[in-house]
Amino acid sequence: MKTKLILLMIVLSVAGLKAQTVDKLIEKYSTNKSFEYVSISKGLFNLTQWLGGSNIDKDTKEVLGRIKSMKILTLNTTNNSQAKASFQKDLNSLIKRGSYEQMMETRNKSDQSTVYGFTDSKGVSHLLIIVKNDSEMSLIVMKGNLTHEDLEKIAK
Repeated sequence: MKTKLILLMIVLSVAGLKAQTVDKLIEKYSTNKSFEYVSISKGLFNLTQWLGGSNIDKDTKEVLGRIKSMKILTLNTTNNSQAKASFQKDLNSLIKRGSYEQMMETRNKSDQSTVYGFTDSKGVSHLLIIVKNDSEMSLIVMKGNLTHEDLEKIAK
């Protein structure tokens, strides 16, 4: 019984550490002048549903209603090779340490997008979208009560 309890505590603390790690990464770079930072709360998603009215299909409204937050970091990589290298290293480390599942990857001549996701012990889904091209690199972090099907819809 003690072994099961200790194992449960370890699993819960690892899930908590992953969320903290993403938040720490966002915090670290959101104050860096080389990065643009946007944070969108649940209230704005609710307002978007209301303002969009009939222009938003039912499935999209349902998914938007379950999103708790979205944070976006964007770096202009043209003259920021040092910031790009540091950010890329931190992102790679975050993905390796976490239990993120690669859900999708797209590439064309100049763009690359990769979507990772996982659901923590509280049922909150975490979605990381990394977008790179010749001049910019962005990290989009979404959190919410999303199902696996919702994550697939977002990834499309």
